Amino acid sequence: MDFGIRDRKQPDGDQRTAHLVRRQLNRLIVAGILLIALVHVTVGDRLRKGSGHRAARIWVNIGARLTGLHFETCGAGGSKPVGLQLLVANHSSPLDIAAVLATHPSARFVAGADLFKIPLLGAAMRALGTVPVDRRSGSGRLTVADPQEPGVLAVFPEGAIAPLGQRLPFHRGAFALAIEARADVVPVAIHHSAARLPPKGALAVRPGTVVVEYLPSISTLSLVLEDRYRLSDQVERAIVSALDSSDGGGRQVLP
Repeated sequence: MDFGIRDRKQPDGDQRTAHLVRRQLNRLIVAGILLIALVHVTVGDRLRKGSGHRAARIWVNIGARLTGLHFETCGAGGSKPVGLQLLVANHSSPLDIAAVLATHPSARFVAGADLFKIPLLGAAMRALGTVPVDRRSGSGRLTVADPQEPGVLAVFPEGAIAPLGQRLPFHRGAFALAIEARADVVPVAIHHSAARLPPKGALAVRPGTVVVEYLPSISTLSLVLEDRYRLSDQVERAIVSALDSSDGGGRQVLP
């Protein structure tokens, strides 16, 4: 799907210089906000349980305004869940987490267990209720403390940020959890995040719009565990079909 977010013409020399200066300034802004936000989320949640999410949303909004970012949402798949709901999104940029937080504030995330060992980052992730998963485990299984507890869990099943303009194959662990928990699965297509901050962009955010498209949800009530492969393929096709070529849409995923 093309949301029409494109540069109208190539910038001249002065414009290119201005854009470069803006990206360097944004890099400093993002670095400063990240540090402050991690502390605020961690300390705030310790002082008042549950306040970490609110602090994270505040800093996402502040960072977006200061760097010229806009997060927009479309689609109706992100409705309030009755039980556990899994948001399954493509991962094209470090901005994807902020994009989900900005458009679905109640979401918690899944992250590699090794990230919890990083000082401050690990504490902030715990404050946000992030679910650790061992990416080196051969089982590929994902578990939560109480799969019947209502809530929204955001998963990036590619397991890593995809190279620019490409997609990575999906891991199956989240889909096994969805079936076991009888959770609705909501495919999420994040558009243009890599154009705003490329995978190796070193925090140099470029002003513009990121669109988070919530596609129709998929019920798992009639599925059994063996259906996780079919469910994964169905969700992957839905997301890739929704993305345009600049985000790896319609292209064969990497092996």
